[in-house]
Amino acid sequence: MSPLSAFALLGQRRYWPIWAGQTLGAFNDNLFRYALVTMAAYQGLTVLGFPPEEMAPIAATAFTLPLFLFSAVAGQVADKFDRMKIMRVAKFCEIFLMMLAGAGFLLGEAWILLAVLFLMGVQTAFFVPARSAAMPNVLDRSELVGGNALLSGAINIMILAGAMGGTLLVGQVWGPGALGAILIACAILGWLAMRQGVPAPAKNPAMRVSWNILGQTMRMLHFGLSDRQVVGPLLGVAWFWLLAAAVITVLPVLTANVLGGAPSVVALFQLLFTLGAGLGAVLCAVLSRGGEARWLSIAGAAGLVIFPLDLALQALGRTPGPELMEAAAFIDDPDNLRFLAGLVLAAVSGGLFLVPRQAMIQGRALPDRRGRILAASGILNGAAATLGQLVLLGLARLGAPLPSIFILIALGSAVIVLTDILRPSRASPGGEP
Repeated sequence: MSPLSAFALLGQRRYWPIWAGQTLGAFNDNLFRYALVTMAAYQGLTVLGFPPEEMAPIAATAFTLPLFLFSAVAGQVADKFDRMKIMRVAKFCEIFLMMLAGAGFLLGEAWILLAVLFLMGVQTAFFVPARSAAMPNVLDRSELVGGNALLSGAINIMILAGAMGGTLLVGQVWGPGALGAILIACAILGWLAMRQGVPAPAKNPAMRVSWNILGQTMRMLHFGLSDRQVVGPLLGVAWFWLLAAAVITVLPVLTANVLGGAPSVVALFQLLFTLGAGLGAVLCAVLSRGGEARWLSIAGAAGLVIFPLDLALQALGRTPGPELMEAAAFIDDPDNLRFLAGLVLAAVSGGLFLVPRQAMIQGRALPDRRGRILAASGILNGAAATLGQLVLLGLARLGAPLPSIFILIALGSAVIVLTDILRPSRASPGGEP
């Protein structure tokens, strides 16, 4: 579809409530998570005496683990009930979770914040399969890449706003109260937006929902991994979740302990990374022309080899100065410009890599099992993100330098590039009748 047609979706009721509900949720997730990670990195927030470099991946795992545990049940629910109703219920629950989050920030209680992170992961596990399965209900096949690109671009902007807000607000005297108020207000707005959505009926309303988490998890994975049309995109999206979770978690600690940057430098990195990812998503909308845009995803994977490797080479061996640098001083140092450029280009590559693969999964999955296929994606994404946190923990325990995570990202992306080149493109049988 043309860029103008893609942006025209924002004025249509079949699309904008989903767009608004998801983007507001992304803002809340990142406002909360970055405030917590910044408290761990700069204020010593911890549980059971864990050091900051280990507290960050533990907190991230509290969010990603429920995606692995509950996506199987969520996929069945998305194939049985109206997907718009599922999203409304999930957004309503978010209001109460944000009230509890506000209390956790006011009290400075790590255990409350970790519990909220876990419950937010549960809420996301039910919201995302319903949202992804609803997209082919409300969009034509030719609109999927454009619709996903608009959503991905907006999510990146909200990630930026949430991450910068969480990083900068949490250190203010009035910050905890402001965080709680913003979280609750955005949850209410997201719920009100979802109430405007059009029906998105499921294709298998007679299906019985099984709450056997282990059995259904294995069954959902079988749905996804045995479908030759979607298995490649599924694994690619899961890889992106692993690398994104690792980078988001390590960034504040890397900035403070390796690059010698203050929280304002973390905010700068968030700005550049998010704008780059958003630019990659917009490029997908402009260049896809209604197709699957597989070539864009391969180009993005190649960028995720080149630029993370360059970031690692620049960061290895660096030691922080006696005082933390603010963002202006960091930019003024010519030695840092290449690092900033590499961060932006890696983010653009990530946007190019992700958006076409999401559209491939939605378009190729058969309508009567689309929710379960997308649940399989959620399970794989949660497992991959959790694995990313465990890799960080392992690196910390082994005493490996933090920049080595970029080397692992480059190696994994190289495997994706080779697999994509060797795998023939497949026509997709999915789509709404």
